[in-house]
Amino acid sequence: MYFRNPIHSSLTQKQDIFFYLKKHWGYDSFRPLQQDIIESVLNNKDTLALLPTGGGKSLCFQIPGLVIGGTCLVVSPLIALMNDQVQNLKNKGISAVAITSSMNAKEIDIALNNAAYGHVQFLYVSPERIENETFRQRLSYLPIGLIAIDEAHCISQWGYDFRPSYLKIAELREYFPNVNMIAVTASATKEVVEDIQLKLSFKNQGVFRQSFERKNIRYVVQIEENKYERLLKVIHNIGGSGIVYVRNRKKTEEISRWLVQNKISASFYHAGINTNERATVQQNWIDNKSQVIVATNAFGMGIDKPDVRFVVHLDLPESLEAYFQEAGRAGRDEKAAYAILLCNNFDVVNLKEQYEQKTPSIEEIKQSYQAIFNFYQIPVESGEGLSVSFDMEEVTRNYNLKPITLFNSLKCLEKEGYVSFLDSGYEPSKVMMVMGKDELYNFQIKFPKYEPLIKVLLRSYGGLYEQYSHIKEKDVAYRAKISEHELSLQLDNLHKQGVISFIPQTTLPKLIFLQNRINLKFESIRLINYPILKEKALTRINSVVNYVTEKNICRSRLLLSYFNETDFKDCGYCDVCVEKYKRNLETDEGLIENIKLELSNQSFKLSDLIHKFQSVNSKRLNDIVNKLIDDDVLSIDEEKHIYLK
Repeated sequence: MYFRNPIHSSLTQKQDIFFYLKKHWGYDSFRPLQQDIIESVLNNKDTLALLPTGGGKSLCFQIPGLVIGGTCLVVSPLIALMNDQVQNLKNKGISAVAITSSMNAKEIDIALNNAAYGHVQFLYVSPERIENETFRQRLSYLPIGLIAIDEAHCISQWGYDFRPSYLKIAELREYFPNVNMIAVTASATKEVVEDIQLKLSFKNQGVFRQSFERKNIRYVVQIEENKYERLLKVIHNIGGSGIVYVRNRKKTEEISRWLVQNKISASFYHAGINTNERATVQQNWIDNKSQVIVATNAFGMGIDKPDVRFVVHLDLPESLEAYFQEAGRAGRDEKAAYAILLCNNFDVVNLKEQYEQKTPSIEEIKQSYQAIFNFYQIPVESGEGLSVSFDMEEVTRNYNLKPITLFNSLKCLEKEGYVSFLDSGYEPSKVMMVMGKDELYNFQIKFPKYEPLIKVLLRSYGGLYEQYSHIKEKDVAYRAKISEHELSLQLDNLHKQGVISFIPQTTLPKLIFLQNRINLKFESIRLINYPILKEKALTRINSVVNYVTEKNICRSRLLLSYFNETDFKDCGYCDVCVEKYKRNLETDEGLIENIKLELSNQSFKLSDLIHKFQSVNSKRLNDIVNKLIDDDVLSIDEEKHIYLK
């Protein structure tokens, strides 16, 4: 195991963690539970941290990773999340690299070699990489000091986003027997918490759980036919910065345009827009240059904007875990914020229909399996480890399949460990110099046409001989004084002639074949997890339906009870509590209870009480107050202040 960096070896453990906290994050103190979690990790305990969205989970493994030294291996399921965290660490002067499905073998070699030489403090990998035994063996040569598992709920079949590839993480213990693990998640039920520890082979069970209660968030469900008009009212009434979540990419663009037409500064965000545009949209929203961002669930991971005043869902989420995470991006500054879910009867029907679509028949799964392998011309007993750019439109057109059937069949095959489907979104072009400097000099003399482009690449992007660099075609074409079309031709030709290694940009997702193709004439597709996952998916959907249709139980209490927290009072602010409060005021008994509640903390003049209970007839309120004074329940002093006896 690697220990703390020698430069700080004389400092105490506590001094170490505060040293790095101040140096790289600029903070003097931790959020609740963070220090306890970090100290648990540094005391060589396997640790599970359950912190709600915005609770600072990543810091819980990043600080101990720096203190321990060497390389902290981080297993994370989302490419966008990995890239965000890597960039954030780099911005803090910390070396970090992510190995993703968009990288070729040479890029991966470079990243692992840099880590082997001690030049990488944080190495992010997908769980699919861990499944590969050769990759695990290569990891064994690295100075791994800590293993962190992000989004740890993915390891459990009981979780809302089960990933079979997570089950291989425990095998890392064979290669790093003295390295402890930290697992973090923002949402897990009691059975998921137990399952995470079991599946990761925790040696000593250190669980830190912060309550999921968010006292400053007002949860609201509104039955609404005209959602767009209601959304407009929400934005005008609440004001401030907000997020609007929808299911598909097309709707993000449509709603964003509609808001702009209605004089709301808005932008859209989804995994299909390019990296630079995504970064610009995100930064403009963080800097409050745009008020509202309309997004799919691809947005939000790793974003810590404190002043989000509202999060609106225009589509029903698939689970309360997902909803809690997304709604929890509101009000991180602890000021009042709103989590509003707009729905109608059609949404409930639609959610149940989507459940049926998400669980295709076994025959449909078999058809999709055959179509994919046939499209990529992969013979029986071949294909394991192959990674391809997956063009769903082409496959569905060639084999007369419905896109939704193919997509959900893929998801079922992924849960059974046959493939891994990664919607990586936009990936920019990458270039690396392959030809040696002497050969390159001779090449430019022989082919002077390419000299301007080669010089622009070498001057614009440092380290091209050591690693791949993302390039901006528009900028390169401008500097080389050629058209973007000509640039594309020249880059392709230089690649073919062995001058550079060029990987063109893509917006296609990646499909990784985890097993060889089986012969369906003699062997059946194994669907061990299918029945369990189908049952659990239906349970989660029913929980969502119950959340939006329940009229009598506080929304906050409903959410907390889902996560096994039951010892809480009504929040007093959600739509259910407000409606209950209004109903109580209609009876004298209810009004008396509310008057006593208001006076339990401070005294009021009668005029102030009348203002407090604006919806109540002032004569009726006055009569009840006088009766309570006569009954010696309330008292009134010389200055006409009324108080509870």
